[in-house]
Amino acid sequence: MKESEKMFNPEFVDQEASIVLVGSFNPKIFHPQWFARHEVVPEVDLEGADVEIIHPEIAKFTFPWVNIEVLQNRFTARTKDVAHYSPLRDLVISTFSLLAHSPVRQFGMNLTMLYTANDEDSWHKIGDTLAPKTVWEKSLPERVGLLSMRVQSQRTDKLPGKITVSVESRPEYGVSISFNSHVDLGEDDSLQDILSEYWEATIDQGKMICETTIREALK
Repeated sequence: MKESEKMFNPEFVDQEASIVLVGSFNPKIFHPQWFARHEVVPEVDLEGADVEIIHPEIAKFTFPWVNIEVLQNRFTARTKDVAHYSPLRDLVISTFSLLAHSPVRQFGMNLTMLYTANDEDSWHKIGDTLAPKTVWEKSLPERVGLLSMRVQSQRTDKLPGKITVSVESRPEYGVSISFNSHVDLGEDDSLQDILSEYWEATIDQGKMICETTIREALK
């Protein structure tokens, strides 16, 4: 490998998958014991559960492998454990099979990957490639750096929705790339069926897009 290629080889640091539902929810019913009682999670998960708040307007708690936050209009479940990406999907499917009358209008299948650049030059190269600074350098007096950006694309499958990719600068030469696969649900659409069919392929797609973005930005 050439020395220049080594210089622009970012280090993969971490990743997180999440499923976010938008609809109408009753946060106070979402409690670790509810999930265990209905066998959505095993009883052993209660031992490591940490409840931050259970309130009519918000529920926020963690099991050893997943974080859950419920607002009146949003349900979010996320995990950093790659081995639990499939259980994350299963948790959401089981939960909303039990709560079949909770209206869900749209949802997102998401993957975020975090990288660290080798040095300041390669860190800036990512931003300069993805968002050229020529225009800004004509008006701003100092070095221009990318803080965040979002791009959007139409889906290529039969689902209604869109795909969004976000790039954000992080401290110490960090860069996060987030992939959001957004789906609008019609009256006859099944959240459970879509998650069952598309989750694994969506995670693979998100990983491919994140890896391609960081690789192409550092060419």
